[in-house]
Amino acid sequence: MTTSSDSQPPAPQFKENGRLVWMAVRLVWGASPRLFAGLLALLLLQAILLPLQLVLSRAVIDRATLDLGLLPTLDSIATQLPLLAWIGLAAAALALGQLIQPFSLTLQSLAGDRITGYITEQMIRAANRWQGLARFEDPAFADDLHRARSHVPARGTELMIFIGRAAVELFTAGSLALVLLGLHPLVPILIILATLPQFKRQREFTDRTFDYIYFQTPEAHRLQYCREALLFPQPAKDVHLYGLGPFFRRRYDSIFASTTESLNQVRRHLAVKVSIARILANLASSAVYIYVVWLVALGERTVGDLVLYGAAATALQMNLLALGAEIGFVPMLVGFLPSFFRILEAPPDLPNRGRAFDRPAPPPAEPLTPKTVTVAPTALLQGIVFEKVSFTYPGRTDPVLRELSFTIGKDDCVALVGRNGAGKTTIVKLLLRLYDPTSGRILLDGVDLRDYDLDALRRKMGAIFQDFVRYELTAGQNIGLGQIDHLHDTARLLQAAESAGADELVRQLPDGLDTQLGRAFGGRELSGGEWQKLALARACMRDGLLLALDEPTAALDAQTEYEVYTRFQELTRDRITLLISHRFSTVRMADRILYLADGRIQEAGSHLELMARNGEYARLYRLQAAQYLDRDSEDPMR
Repeated sequence: MTTSSDSQPPAPQFKENGRLVWMAVRLVWGASPRLFAGLLALLLLQAILLPLQLVLSRAVIDRATLDLGLLPTLDSIATQLPLLAWIGLAAAALALGQLIQPFSLTLQSLAGDRITGYITEQMIRAANRWQGLARFEDPAFADDLHRARSHVPARGTELMIFIGRAAVELFTAGSLALVLLGLHPLVPILIILATLPQFKRQREFTDRTFDYIYFQTPEAHRLQYCREALLFPQPAKDVHLYGLGPFFRRRYDSIFASTTESLNQVRRHLAVKVSIARILANLASSAVYIYVVWLVALGERTVGDLVLYGAAATALQMNLLALGAEIGFVPMLVGFLPSFFRILEAPPDLPNRGRAFDRPAPPPAEPLTPKTVTVAPTALLQGIVFEKVSFTYPGRTDPVLRELSFTIGKDDCVALVGRNGAGKTTIVKLLLRLYDPTSGRILLDGVDLRDYDLDALRRKMGAIFQDFVRYELTAGQNIGLGQIDHLHDTARLLQAAESAGADELVRQLPDGLDTQLGRAFGGRELSGGEWQKLALARACMRDGLLLALDEPTAALDAQTEYEVYTRFQELTRDRITLLISHRFSTVRMADRILYLADGRIQEAGSHLELMARNGEYARLYRLQAAQYLDRDSEDPMR
């Protein structure tokens, strides 16, 4: 088994932890510089109080021994004030420490909340710079996004508490080392050197046990799988229906028992090393006590010095160990920060070099070339052209589209047909400019899509995908999000609902357009087909140049789907409509059908033309039609 402690030498590991801590400090400072500066000052004061309390305790003891006549003379600062004054100062220092503690914790909590909000805000800002899908579908970047997204809600306050504790321990250790310099310059060095073995062994113990259970053991994934099977809602239906609870519980218990037995062997082995290292560290602090006692016996030091330096040596040792423990948890607490900063530093994924739709289209007589037209028309004059377009998704090597070339007229209704993975949805994504082609170009009225202003271009386009979003909002908001500027335009919302065949659904809802939908906020839950009708209405809100429907009616029955597409055909006569459906009875209404396979167009033409060609499209159409005919001819009483 390889662990982080075995595989990574101490120096690079320490350097990496230092880099993570510096990232954390940058993050905290960026969230609230004034709050962080105030908290840092408070933590510094808190760290100074322990050495101050020890110095005042020495003064109290020395003054008491002088007043009791146990010492004939005393060459110490204790002679400057009476005993009661020193006692009062010591009590005040102790009380100040107790007073500061709750303020420090409160500021840490406030800073933690500020950090959580700041991190979330920065991630949202970064995400708003990504206009396409490449960032979300790139495997490495998606991992970064998942790590940052999953740690943000819990790590803000923890991060601040960690920085607070580490700062106090670091400042306290430094001030205690300065105190011990007053005894002998080598004393703090001796304490630090003697503590290093225990620090190292404690780190090894923490790293190896933590890594073994959570990171390095392959069985950890099986444990998580069994846990999710029993505790998550998605598999709950199968688990309860088939009585799988005892199976997964036994499997979990078996894996956990075998894992912990091996882990306990590691722990026992490391515990011996930790104990030996602890003995060495304790011997160092004990040596300081013995040294001060010897000096007291010689009359060179006072009893107060014994309290001061003995306690300082022990406290320094404990602070160094506590600081080491905090550093040991750095990867767990702030391990998401490299991913977070990579997200923030990621540049926009789509170049936006074009101009907005702010001018009318040139007259038809004027040549339409990329060199002469830099803005989009308000109405289509030519249409869309794919010129040798190839595309490969991020993280993959095999292209989805291969030198694809075809033309869509200005008011064409085109259907894309093909098996799963043929590239149908990819074509829609490229048309909406959610991606740019790997090679080739897509022209809108003779102008490359990349030469248009991206936001303005998308305002002219509408689409609905099979995996459409079910917004836990009101019915009206679910529709109005298709054109956010008309979110409160009731007439427009109702018109869009009617266009999508969702008007009857809206009328049946308790509060009409104002009905809250979804279970998350106690609203009305809809069926899959009802959600799809609202999604279709959302797409109808846009009066653009292009409307793409990528399997949006999969949850509807064949009759309802046909009616929806027929209505759309009537409503989209002056725009380009792109249809994707596995039901050939639906796509036959398109002006032109493109059959895709292996990233290329294998057949193209109207339904009648493709049937006359008697190719793969015709074969699949007849196969699907035969299935419907067989079902219709079955005896319903059988």
